[in-house]
Amino acid sequence: MWPVFRFPAFRAFFGIQFLGAFNDNLYKNALVILITFKLSQSEEQTGLLVTLAAGLFILPFLLFSPLAGQLADAYDKRWLIRKINLAEVGVMLLGAISLIQQSIELLLFTLFLMGTQSAFFGPIKYAFLPEILPEKQLIKGNALFSGSTFVAILLGTILGGLGVMPDDGVYLMGAAVIVVASLGYLASFAVGEVRPHPGYPEKIRFWGNTRSIFQQALRHREAFFAVLGISWFWFFGAVILSQIPTLVKYGLQADDQVVVWFLTLFSIGIALGSAGIAQLFKGQVHLRWHPLLLILMSTSLLMAVWLIHLHTPVGGNFALTTLSEFLSSTYGLALSVSFALMAFFGGAYIVPLYTLMQCKTPAEQRGQMIAVNNLINSALMVLSSLLLMFGFGVGLSLLAMLVILAVANILVIVLFKMGAN
Repeated sequence: MWPVFRFPAFRAFFGIQFLGAFNDNLYKNALVILITFKLSQSEEQTGLLVTLAAGLFILPFLLFSPLAGQLADAYDKRWLIRKINLAEVGVMLLGAISLIQQSIELLLFTLFLMGTQSAFFGPIKYAFLPEILPEKQLIKGNALFSGSTFVAILLGTILGGLGVMPDDGVYLMGAAVIVVASLGYLASFAVGEVRPHPGYPEKIRFWGNTRSIFQQALRHREAFFAVLGISWFWFFGAVILSQIPTLVKYGLQADDQVVVWFLTLFSIGIALGSAGIAQLFKGQVHLRWHPLLLILMSTSLLMAVWLIHLHTPVGGNFALTTLSEFLSSTYGLALSVSFALMAFFGGAYIVPLYTLMQCKTPAEQRGQMIAVNNLINSALMVLSSLLLMFGFGVGLSLLAMLVILAVANILVIVLFKMGAN
C-alpha cells in the first residue's frame, strides 16, 4: 500500500472522487445506450442527441468554473465536499426518475446538472490534496487520482452500457446511481472536521471575476505553464477516446467487444503510467522528461495508425470481427501494445504537471488556478470536437487526422522548451 493511504482524509477523499467519476459515467453511458438503442428513431437523431449529451455535460465547466474556483478558495473544502456530495444525491434521484420514465428531455437535463455538480467539485479535487498530503507525497496522490479516475470512467462506461439494456435495466441503473451517490455522501464525513476559513478577499461574483482570475493565474508562470500542458493532454485524449468506436467499427470492422478492449487498454495504460512515474520520481517534481514522453506518445500513435492502415479490409471483408479473433492475431496484439504504450506515456506525462500546478500556486489561490485549468481543458475538448467535425467535413480520413494529431503532439515540445527558459 502506498504511504498516502496512511492519511485517513486522503483515503476518504480518494473514495469520494472515485465514486463520483464512476457514477458520472455509469449514468452518462446508460443514457447514451438508452438513447441509441431504445429512444432514438434514426441514425441522424441518434448522432444529434449523443453529441448534444456530450456538450451538455461539458457546458457547465465553461459556465461555472470561475464561480467554482472562487468558492473553493472562500470556504473550507471539507464543508464544500459534503454539500456538493449531498447535491449529487439529489441529482441522482432525479436521474433515477429520468431513467425509469425514459424521458429524453429529463435525461439530458439531469446530465447537465451532473456536469454542474462536477464543475463545482473540480477545483476542490486538486486544491484539497496539498492540504491533506505532505508535499513529497503529492506526486503519488496525484498519480492515484489520475490513474483511478480513468479506471472509474472505464468501469462506469462498461457497467452503464451493460446494465441498462435488460428489460428491468432502467430500474437497476436508477437504484445503482442513487446508492453510489449516497456512498459518496457518507464518505464525505470522513475527510475531517470543518475548520474556520479566512474567506475570500474579493467579492464573489458569477462572471465578473473571470478576467481577474486569469490575470492572477498568469502571475504564477510555472503553474500556468502546467495548466497549458494539462489542457493539451485533454485535447489529445478527447480526440483518441471520442474516436475509438469509429476507429474500431470502420477501421477494423470489429464489434463492440473490441471497443471495450481499447477503452480498457487506455484506462489501464494511464493508470500504470501514472503509478510508474510517481514511483520513479520519488516525491521530486520536474519536467525534464516531458519532451521525450511527447515523442513516445506520438510514436506509439503513429505505429497504431500504420498498423491499422496496413490491415484495413478491402471490400468489406475483415476476419477480425470479435475480440477473441482480434487478439489471436499478431496484428491485433501489436496494435494493442502500441495503443497501451501511448496511454502509458500519457499517464506519465500528466501526473507531474498536476503536481507542479499545485506546488507553484499559493494555497489561497489554488481553487481559482484549477478553475482556470478546467476552463481551458473544457475549451480545448470542445475545440477538438469542432476540428474533428471540420476534418470529416472537408474529406479527411480519421487516420489522416490522427497523423496530424501525432505531429501536433511533437510540436508541443516547443511549449516545454519555452517553459524551461
